[in-house]
Amino acid sequence: MVGNSGYQAKTKRGPVSIYVPSRGTPRPKQEVTKAEDAQFKQLQAASSRKSSQHPPRPGYGLKGDEVTLRANFFEFVPPTNLILHRYAVSVVEPQIINGQPQNKSVVGKKLKQVFRLLLECQQLQDYHNDIVTDFKAQIISRVAFNSETLEAFPLQIQYRAEFEDDARPNAPLLDISITRVGPLAVADLFEYLTSTNSWGTFDKQPILQALNIFLGHYAKQCTDRTTIGGRSFIVHPHTQEVDWAPLQGGLRAVRGFFSSLRFATSRILVNVNVTNAAFYNPTTLKKSMIAFGTSDKGRLQSFLKRVRVQTSHLMPKENAAGQTIPVIKTIFALANTDDGRTDDAQQPPPQVARFGAGPRDVKFWMADKEDQQSKTASLPGAGKPGTGPGRNKPGTSTNKSKHEGPPASNPGGRYISVDDYFQSRYRKSTDPNMPVVNVGTRTKPSYLPVEVCSIVPGQMSQARLNPAQADKMIKFAVRRPFINAQFIDQRGPDAVGLSPGIIDGVSRFGVNVGSNTITVPGRILRSPDVQYSTPKGTQRADVGSGSWNMITRDRCSLRFNIGATVRSWHAVFLSIKPNHPQPVPAHLRQSVMAAFDQTLRDTGINVRASVSWEAIEMESPNDPALMDAMAKCLREHDIMMIILPIPDKWLYDRIKKCADLGIGLHTICVLGSKLVKVDAQYRANVAHKFNLKLGGVNQKLDDAKLGFISEGTTMIVGIDVTHPSPGSAETAPSVAGMVASVDARLGQWPAILRIQSTARQEDVSQLDFMLKTRLILWFRNNNGLPRNILIYRDGVGDTQYDMILQKELPLLRKACSEMYGKAAGPPNITIVVVGKRHHARFFATETDAKVTDQRNGNPRNGTVVDRHITEVRNWDFYLQSHAAIQGTARPAHYFVVLDEIFHRQPLRFGTPADLLEEVTHNLCYVFGRATKAVSICTPVYYAHLVCERARCYLTQHYAAHGPGQGGLQPPTNADIRAHDRLKDQMFYI
Repeated sequence: MVGNSGYQAKTKRGPVSIYVPSRGTPRPKQEVTKAEDAQFKQLQAASSRKSSQHPPRPGYGLKGDEVTLRANFFEFVPPTNLILHRYAVSVVEPQIINGQPQNKSVVGKKLKQVFRLLLECQQLQDYHNDIVTDFKAQIISRVAFNSETLEAFPLQIQYRAEFEDDARPNAPLLDISITRVGPLAVADLFEYLTSTNSWGTFDKQPILQALNIFLGHYAKQCTDRTTIGGRSFIVHPHTQEVDWAPLQGGLRAVRGFFSSLRFATSRILVNVNVTNAAFYNPTTLKKSMIAFGTSDKGRLQSFLKRVRVQTSHLMPKENAAGQTIPVIKTIFALANTDDGRTDDAQQPPPQVARFGAGPRDVKFWMADKEDQQSKTASLPGAGKPGTGPGRNKPGTSTNKSKHEGPPASNPGGRYISVDDYFQSRYRKSTDPNMPVVNVGTRTKPSYLPVEVCSIVPGQMSQARLNPAQADKMIKFAVRRPFINAQFIDQRGPDAVGLSPGIIDGVSRFGVNVGSNTITVPGRILRSPDVQYSTPKGTQRADVGSGSWNMITRDRCSLRFNIGATVRSWHAVFLSIKPNHPQPVPAHLRQSVMAAFDQTLRDTGINVRASVSWEAIEMESPNDPALMDAMAKCLREHDIMMIILPIPDKWLYDRIKKCADLGIGLHTICVLGSKLVKVDAQYRANVAHKFNLKLGGVNQKLDDAKLGFISEGTTMIVGIDVTHPSPGSAETAPSVAGMVASVDARLGQWPAILRIQSTARQEDVSQLDFMLKTRLILWFRNNNGLPRNILIYRDGVGDTQYDMILQKELPLLRKACSEMYGKAAGPPNITIVVVGKRHHARFFATETDAKVTDQRNGNPRNGTVVDRHITEVRNWDFYLQSHAAIQGTARPAHYFVVLDEIFHRQPLRFGTPADLLEEVTHNLCYVFGRATKAVSICTPVYYAHLVCERARCYLTQHYAAHGPGQGGLQPPTNADIRAHDRLKDQMFYI
């Protein structure tokens, strides 16, 4: 046994552990299977009357060995007579701006507090036990509000901060309106989920949203929870039950839970999963700054922007319950030279010596009256707490002038530094080397030294983790499956508010929740035959657990299916002064290069001339010597290998931008520390990149496993979109990437990149142009256009499926119309959305090696699930195609939004459901950069890689920080267009 609820079996590799609840592992519910079968038959008969935009499920898959799995879902059973009454809530702050009345929207933490006040108001007291809310815009009640209650709104209340007994005298008045939206009957939902009638027109989104509001209410109302994206809940780091680990740089990794309601055939489920996030350390602001580093003020400002801090320099107050009322401020920026400079003059602007200046070098104007208050308040207990210059807040400037001296209308006063002010008023010593933070705005700055600020607990960081932090985060997040299964099953319900003893709402609303996660039926698909070449002809690789090996006794025993031809190639050993010498010693470089050159030949690459190499010592990563060497290399060689002394991302991005866009030279970057090792497997892995970049085909699948794909009339396409990340410059765009196969071998996938029309736009705006370029390449390689186009689309959420049909499909049709013409007729198109960011996980229920990976206890690779957690009306499935090296395996979710191919194929290829699942699974084995099945099908994986390459080209936009962003111009397609010599090859590998 493992802990209280686990089973451990001994294997040749060692113990494999699986989670077994105290009640045992029940079989998947047969009544659910029967309901799925019954509904499918009825819906199939009524398919001619279907109103859904998406293709109907053609049946459930049958291929593969059956297996029972545990899934991280709990049954959620509300009473069928439950009516959910919806009310829209509007909160605005009336203001007078330039003499005109305007309503300011209330958002964020303030809005959440307003909802707390609303739930406490007298008008809603009769419904206190009947309502839940999202704390943003809606209230859900299990009883209808009477007319007297609704007539009490609009209601005006005065804002009161958390912990305060009474509103402050200057607290804003807020107008709150409540409007009836309409009732939702749970009975209608169950009729839809269990009905065997026709397709119907039931809109499930409103009631799904309402039930998720019920589910999320508990965590959002708790002060010891942090809500991420509306549905992930992390216990605050200062509580005892939290799991956390240091990440360095002022951050820590924190473990919590995700929860979301999902509808499945005949039932409602709650998906609960372990989630991890980076949080700011709840420590002093000074310690946090020192941990992050203060040398790069731009990066520091991005790191701290919008971080909430509690101040310590003011006299604390307590409420009636004896609780200290904290003074919370939000960091806007570091002190900057343009703070407080606006056109209309009232007071002189601050004097800031430089961006990120310290407290002695940041001065603000203090009027004579405020100066006298400051001197009086310097005595302990004297003065009015919170008084200070400008807006009666310490370190504040209300000035709106561009002048350096006092205007004539305000002659009395003087400039005082932040250091002098806090020394004289609060007897607070400051560090002159630490930047002053602005907790006001750019036009109305309010300055604080770091010594009086502490970071409020429970704040998630949006900053991009550096490599060291990312490595620590991975180590923290990676846990064996049985640990996560036990964690979810035993602690999940309490954490997300599903246990009756934890939240009264579960009992009050009459909801029953399963005591354990459910079991579901799955199947394990067989691995395809992976083919390589040998001097004697085609040879099949020995595939086991989704992987295989080309190396036998330190030599390559298999050759690439089609080896590329290399006229000659060149290598450069880099070192960077003063601290980064080349790890490969000079006396070993010739032998290292000779060994690698031999590996290229052993893998089947036709190398016509032996490698040449040189060493370059760079003065800095900006040294132009490397770029000069690349330009020279192009005249004599086909490809260049660059041996880096360290994993420097900035240098890598510079190399790829120069080589891919400017020079048109294939480059492969490797670390000298890895290359110097006598490792035939590593050399073979790098050889995979050589062959792909130069047009070769690494591995090929047996035609029998590809069905109609092997006929050479189907082009397979992968599409992805990458968006600006937190900390990016305002000019950072969204970029769409597309790859496509060029023939039936599925070995070469050239790519194209295009800038999206607007940042964060999800639908691909130039999809017609991109597809036409892929069709032209197919025509060149096949002397004709494909009859089928199978598209795997990444990066789309489950609420955006219709967007693909409404916005992207017309562009695809347009491209085909222009390419095919009327005579040929349009091709058949199938679009499958690939989901990676979902939270469904599957866990083994037995230790048999036939169904469970003996290395870590995950389900075997090839595991597919299309029943019990899906809806019969949709065509979707989950596929764990890979063998996870560590941690809990994450399956990919595939959802069909359009099908004009699979349901038209002859039965000799299999049923449409089996055919799509098998083709998708087999496509995970043609990823040319690895000798293993990957976790998502290859076209989507390649599309993701080409989007990542676009980020290399635009690194100054995606990695920009601070004031230096200002000079950037929005990029154009020319900034990401591969050189003509490379654009039709796999330059992005």
